[in-house]
Amino acid sequence: MLTSSALVFAAEAAKEEAPKTDSVNQPLGKLTCEDFIGIDDVIKPQYVIAAVAYTKGGVAEDAVIDVVDTDTLVPFLVEECQKAPKESFWAKLKSKLKL
Repeated sequence: MLTSSALVFAAEAAKEEAPKTDSVNQPLGKLTCEDFIGIDDVIKPQYVIAAVAYTKGGVAEDAVIDVVDTDTLVPFLVEECQKAPKESFWAKLKSKLKL
């Protein structure tokens, strides 16, 4: 299990390594499903981790997310986002986490 500090660091490192595109540079709260689908598959788990860590108003919490949880969340989010690409990625994630 990783702490939110480690998760945020991993997400920031992934952003630095990722090709700079508009979808990658958008705040998590404004990311659409279409943007999420367009992100490299290697980086998608880091976005999910960062989004879970920032569950309340963009402020990191002391959230802990299991890697196994991420491995199940990413395919779910990809599938749901493919069904409705114009919808909010954030809303899809929150509905899955029941926040």
